[in-house]
Amino acid sequence: LSWGIAGVAALASGLCYAELGGRFPEAGSSYLYAKETMGELASVIAAACLTLEYTGSASAVARSWGDKVVEYVRSRNSESILISVLDPGLGINPCAFVVSLASVLLLLEGVKESKSVTNFFSTLNVSLVMFMALMSMILAKRENLTPLVPPEFGAAGILRGATSSFFGYIGFDEICCVSGEAKNPSKNVPRAIILT
Repeated sequence: LSWGIAGVAALASGLCYAELGGRFPEAGSSYLYAKETMGELASVIAAACLTLEYTGSASAVARSWGDKVVEYVRSRNSESILISVLDPGLGINPCAFVVSLASVLLLLEGVKESKSVTNFFSTLNVSLVMFMALMSMILAKRENLTPLVPPEFGAAGILRGATSSFFGYIGFDEICCVSGEAKNPSKNVPRAIILT
């Protein structure tokens, strides 16, 4: 239910980005749309919000990847000295820093290199999601659907889950940010957004 609600919200967001991407086929995304429709003050606010969005989402992804590395190493050898390096405590995550640094270095290499890596990870991500969706349909058990809404979570829990799940749909504005690089952006940018 949470994924479905998040999907509907993402669909509405995506359709908005598709329409605006077709109308203003230039690089800039929300910043450009705010500037063209409401002026420079609104575009500065939109740019600050975009910066916060990218910083927050990049931090969460880097932290998640770092935590996964620590969990993997800990599952292999919990007494390793490597654990004390990878997880020094106090909320510090050196692996997250390495992931962030690698991402920045990749972006500094240029659009072609980062596009190839993005395409690889996007294909991998879509493949994994499709695999998990297919396997969940095959392995589903009817008794797990009763009750459909567990009483300990209720409707508020479903909406909290939808809020967390929406994070997985972030990315439409990234397509619009690079629309200046697209061939025939007024047609291809909305098409790319709708197809994703």
